[in-house]
Parts: sequence; C-alpha cells; structure tokens
Amino acid sequence: MPDSQRSPEGDSSALPRVLHTPRSHALLSESWAQAEEAKRMERAGDDLQLPHEAYAAGAPCRACGRALLGEPTLGTDEESLARIDADNAEFRAEHTACNMGVWRIENNRAEHCHLCCPFPPLSPTQRDELRQLLYPSSLRIDRSATWRVELTCQHVETLTGHSPRYVEPTVQCTECSVIRGVVKAVRIDDQAKDGDDSSDIEGLQSDYQRLTDEQWSWIKHIVHTQDGPRRGRPRTDIRTIVDAALYKTRTGIPWRELPAEFGSWQTAVRRHNQLIASSQWDEITRTLAERDLPQ
Repeated sequence: MPDSQRSPEGDSSALPRVLHTPRSHALLSESWAQAEEAKRMERAGDDLQLPHEAYAAGAPCRACGRALLGEPTLGTDEESLARIDADNAEFRAEHTACNMGVWRIENNRAEHCHLCCPFPPLSPTQRDELRQLLYPSSLRIDRSATWRVELTCQHVETLTGHSPRYVEPTVQCTECSVIRGVVKAVRIDDQAKDGDDSSDIEGLQSDYQRLTDEQWSWIKHIVHTQDGPRRGRPRTDIRTIVDAALYKTRTGIPWRELPAEFGSWQTAVRRHNQLIASSQWDEITRTLAERDLPQ
C-alpha cells in the first residue's frame, strides 16, 4: 500500500484503520506479481541457485558445472595455471554473446558468466548481517494486526499476523486461486477494540446505488442550475455531480479513479468544491442523513 496511507512511525494513536490504493496501481502490482510467480513456477525444479549447504560442501555451479570452491583451481604450478587459463579462455569464447563479463571467487581461478551463472549464496550469518544493515528494525516488526482486504476481483480476504501499519500490495485470492492487487484494507482487530468496525468493513464491497428520482426530489432544490444557452461543451448534469461525490465518499476511492459513467473526474472535483464553498454540500448530506440514507 502507498506510504502516504501509513501512520507516522512511533505514533500508536494514529495507527491506520483503512488503507486505500488506486485501482490502477493495484492492477499494476497484480500484473507484476503474477509475472514473477509465473517465472518462479517456470523455474521450479530447475533452480540454478545453489543452497548454501551445497555450496559450502563444494558443489559446482549448476549453470556451467565449473568448480566454485576447492580443487583443481587452487593449483599454483605453471602447468596448472596454464591449464586453468586455457579453460577460462574457452569458457569466455562460449559466452561472448552474453556481453556481461565474468566473475570469480577469491582463491579460485575458475571464471563464471555474469549472465548465466548465479552468484554463490549468502550464509545465514551474512543474510542476518545484511538484513540488519538495510533494515535495522526488521527484526522488531510488530506482526499482530489482522486486516480484511478487498481485491481487484472484488473478493475479500482476511490477513492475520501482519504489520499494524501497512498491507502488502498483492494477496493470493483463495476464490480465484491467483494473485490479486489490494484496493482497500480495513484493520479489523483495531476496529473491534473500539467496537466500531461495521461501517468500514461493509464498505469493503461497494454497494452504492445512484440516487432514485424520489431521493433526488429531496435535494434538487438545494442546488442551482444554470438556465439559458451556454457556450462550449454541454454542462455535466448537477445530479450526476452529486451522484459522483456521494459515490466517492461512500467508496473512499481517489477522484482519479472515478468510474467513467460519472463523466470527467476533473469536472466532478471542481463542481463538488463549488458545492462545498457555497455550503450546498453540507445541506445535501444533512438532508440525506436526516432521511437515513447511505452516503
């Protein structure tokens, strides 16, 4: 989820309850994750990366079969060195099309291709040291939160044992059996503590219905429409603008993600701001609230 939706570090009173991601961003994260998963499945059973245990035991490179540790590349006599240099020259000639150069391990003269041969794996100690250098607080992450997330497919999943501040951008949908992007997340354990989890959780799946003629009749007197001829493009109907603003409020989406049926989102923003500035929007929402209508 975007960083802009996260709470300031260390401010426990500002922990997020609801996180939103633009649908376009969620779909992009989804496509990337699906592509990575497809590549991983394609390589399954044919992983060229050695486990550290195999590497430490002296196993050769899985890509080229050349030694990574130990003999015969530790020889120092002229005959051994000449043989190793000739072998390296032949290896380079076979990989000229890679255009990535070669690498080798200290105390081992055998060369490996940057493109074809994966680097030796880090040891567990090295991984911990690197993790602490890059993410000093990674070992102290609080993973006690429970989130309910709405996916791009409109299915809802419950995630437990997650960070209280953010949700990963993609989740495996159990109904679709594929990875999907997250468009909305509600932290339900935090909501439950306050006893106020109904409104946001219900809002995970948009159930907004456009105003009926009867409902519009209750509020149409509040807004003022322009009469007479007008130059330029036809003006977007004010009822559509009100519908768009109510939809945006109900779903929590960014204005840019407003469905096309409501017309230009820029126009909707501009005219909604005009309604707010004139206090008409307050009167509209108050009238609807008094009649117990969802907003």
